[in-house]
Amino acid sequence: MHDKNFEYYRKVRNNGGIVYNNDNQCWEIYSYEACKYALMHDYIFSSNPEYAGGNGGLSFINMDNPEHKEYRNITAPYFMATKINNMESNIADISNKLINNLNANSDIVKDYAVKLPVSVISELLGIPETERSKFKEWSDYIIGNKRDKNFDNVNNYMVNKLSELFAGNYSNGIISVINSGSVNNKNLDIREKIGYIMLLIIGGNETTTNLITNMLKVLSDNNDIMKNLNNDRDLHSFIEETLRYYSPIQFLPHRFIKEDTEINGVKMNKGERLSLFLGSANRDEDMFDNADKFILRDKNEHIAFGRGSHMCIGAPLARLEANIALNDFLENYKKIKIDNKKSMLLENPMVYGYQKMFFE
Repeated sequence: MHDKNFEYYRKVRNNGGIVYNNDNQCWEIYSYEACKYALMHDYIFSSNPEYAGGNGGLSFINMDNPEHKEYRNITAPYFMATKINNMESNIADISNKLINNLNANSDIVKDYAVKLPVSVISELLGIPETERSKFKEWSDYIIGNKRDKNFDNVNNYMVNKLSELFAGNYSNGIISVINSGSVNNKNLDIREKIGYIMLLIIGGNETTTNLITNMLKVLSDNNDIMKNLNNDRDLHSFIEETLRYYSPIQFLPHRFIKEDTEINGVKMNKGERLSLFLGSANRDEDMFDNADKFILRDKNEHIAFGRGSHMCIGAPLARLEANIALNDFLENYKKIKIDNKKSMLLENPMVYGYQKMFFE
């Protein structure tokens, strides 16, 4: 994913905002209102691939209500803002230790932006510290940040390790809640439990890692914004604008049409697939004034975390981690300047963030 993609988004929006991708055989939605419409009308635009002739997934991200809601509710109480805010002190301790260990040669991605959310979600899940780097590697393969022949080995290792954890009958952490969870009065089987953990691991680290690096990119590119933040710690507006401007998840590739329908006069047929380009919707000039400028906005109705029944369950946690991370970098660095020669953006078009980042 590179900045030139934003130019392409604009061109598509200026030509109606909806195109059919023959190579991927799916509709691509680029405008804000159309993306929001599809997200809010899940009774037409399903998350279940069975509507396009595929197999239903083991993860509730590929389910519709009411089944989706039952799965989601197993852990939803752990991700409510009131519960998440109780973790602030612990997250701040983790962040402080990580930032104090950074030096002039540190890769900010590997040594901070990955470790903070992986440590936090792992503690929530009750995952042993010795396994956390493997969990991160697993999620990189699944989301597409990493591609090589070792996936099967990593995947087999993770399935075996998670099977061991579930067999251990842990009495605390979300793993224990998932272990005893049920849907339609039926306990989850081991495949469903592993699928559940897979989703939480990916959602719990990928978005936040990229949000942290994207905030640093903004500070590096806009020294005046960093000065203003140091004088007036309006971190909330800054974080929300980063989510809009550099949406960590650029598109959601899987929505499936349950019945013949249309969006903005474009007819779509039952069984066809949609990709919703959140990163484009969040730069839609019809929704956001000066959409291609980074502005601390009083009102920011971005859809970086989605919208509707599938809105990201971990959004409050991601926001809290981002707030703590941003505050720590402002406290510890007078200037943030990314070394663009040594740093590298992720190549996965689905996400926006860095695979490695070094400061000058």
